[in-house]
Amino acid sequence: MRTPQFRTPRFRAPQFIRTSMLSAGVLALFAATTLSACTNGASEAAPDPTDLVGKTYVSDAVTGPEIPGGGPLVLGFTENATDKTTNLHANAGCNGLGGMVTFDGDAMTASNLFGTMMACPPPREHTDKWVSDLLADPVTWALQGTTLTLSRGDQRVVLVERENRPVVGTRWQVTALVTKQAVTRSVALEEAKPYFEIAEDGAMSGNTGCNSMRGTAKTATTDPTSEEIEFSPIATTRMACPPDAMEIEQTVLAALQGKATVTVEGDEMKLTNVADPTVGLRLTAS
Repeated sequence: MRTPQFRTPRFRAPQFIRTSMLSAGVLALFAATTLSACTNGASEAAPDPTDLVGKTYVSDAVTGPEIPGGGPLVLGFTENATDKTTNLHANAGCNGLGGMVTFDGDAMTASNLFGTMMACPPPREHTDKWVSDLLADPVTWALQGTTLTLSRGDQRVVLVERENRPVVGTRWQVTALVTKQAVTRSVALEEAKPYFEIAEDGAMSGNTGCNSMRGTAKTATTDPTSEEIEFSPIATTRMACPPDAMEIEQTVLAALQGKATVTVEGDEMKLTNVADPTVGLRLTAS
């Protein structure tokens, strides 16, 4: 007689428990996907144009037609105090162009651009046309942190934000002379290398392109985008120089006589004499 064998029954989870666990997993995956989609949608929101105001951007990479002379392209954005519109200032190595810029979502449109009419040596004689062609029609713009990207078709320009140099403590070298007749750049000016620097204690020193100069200067902020410098009478050495250098010296000293207003965009400064606004200088940090 065989001894009966008993098997321990195996417990099987009810089917509804499996279904519930599967449903929970699907719901969790759906929730995660939905959250991710919402997050991505928020990050792709249209950029805010006010984030550009008061900032200067310099080209770091160009896809498509290269900038004649190598650039860089410098774009500055300021607010018009009268009507709160946004102004655009552009320069790629020759003349400066300026005008109003408007925004519609990720489309940027520059209008009524105007600028100086200075003749530039090769290969920069075609620089202004390159800038005008870039801004002639609306461009798509995107701002990620400190990087501004402009694109249209196969053309793409990547620019990075540049902080404005301080007026005090920076050596400012003259790159162009402003007179009633014109804004002038020349080989003689490049060779003369006139400059000035204001120390923290107000002492001013420099060179006119012919003679050394010294004096004192007081700075004051007049509005968020400009400052005023009041120069004391400037003393210079009395060395005789060639006619071109002497002409440069006369314009430099006239621009630095008394009070002057200055606007700094990145490494570039525009200086205008207050008493005679037809006289001024264009300078770069060196």
